[in-house]
Amino acid sequence: MLTVSKGGACVEALLTRGHQVRALTRNSTSPAAKRLREQGVEIAVGDFTDHDSLVRAARGVDAVYAMSTPYEEGAEKVDRSGHYHNGCR
Repeated sequence: MLTVSKGGACVEALLTRGHQVRALTRNSTSPAAKRLREQGVEIAVGDFTDHDSLVRAARGVDAVYAMSTPYEEGAEKVDRSGHYHNGCR
């Protein structure tokens, strides 16, 4: 599972090697999500601040490539990224 906005090169490498890929996005109708879907990527809707959405998105995957922009909402909300790590256990 990868994030839609940051995982492009990784998605391409995995698809080239024949892997199935699931990508996490907050907006399944975004242009980036649409491009990935057209490449055969499964799109999962979720957010790093929503633990349950991360659990659902990670269910059944073998590996997670996680890269986020924790300062997007300000430094005081940085520890929200901990939800991501807990959701993928």
